[in-house]
Amino acid sequence: MKKLLLILLLAGPVALGQPRQLTVKEFLKLSSSDTTSYVVKGVVTKVRSTVSGSFFLEDNTGTLLVYGLMHPEHKDWNFKQMDIVKGDTLTVLGRFTVYDKSTLEMKDGRLLAKSDGPDHNLPYMERLDRKPSFKGRSGEDAETAFCEWVQARVKTPEGCTGGTVYIKFVVGRKGGVQEVLVHKGVNPQLNAEAVRIVSSAPKWKPAMMDGHPIRMIYVIPVVFP
Repeated sequence: MKKLLLILLLAGPVALGQPRQLTVKEFLKLSSSDTTSYVVKGVVTKVRSTVSGSFFLEDNTGTLLVYGLMHPEHKDWNFKQMDIVKGDTLTVLGRFTVYDKSTLEMKDGRLLAKSDGPDHNLPYMERLDRKPSFKGRSGEDAETAFCEWVQARVKTPEGCTGGTVYIKFVVGRKGGVQEVLVHKGVNPQLNAEAVRIVSSAPKWKPAMMDGHPIRMIYVIPVVFP
């Protein structure tokens, strides 16, 4: 009995049923038939998609693509709600998989621990590689330029009193103004006219993050005098 206890103590946490921690290099050398879940710890170097929770995790042995991530306590949380940004240190648990016969990755992992990186609390705009721009003006000035473009085309429909319609829209990855909706309306005529004006706007130059164009959501007032 003493001999068995000594073997268990020497074997460490793996023998006690706890998942084994691997380096990135060790994880990437696993067999595609291995269904065991392993722990990997590293720094987020690039966020590829906040929709699917796809990002790159790096330690001193290599870089691992992680596709899909769940929070252990809040299983309905999406990637944005987990508040993960480039530079954060994560400990994740997951299985090795090969996507499309060529991409080595960890899929459908679980977030075990997170430590915020040095740039974690930077304003969102400051984490962008390139801020969105409209008519040659970027960042917050781009939104101002867009509002000026819209207001220059506003005419109150005949028979209507004035008011302010708040319009919500998306600047897509290719710069197009998409998904134009009334966020807070006044009446059907003013609402429709505000949507029409914003929908007719020219393209923006989209924001870039981690080398990729990203979608951005805006809400602007359209003032009818």
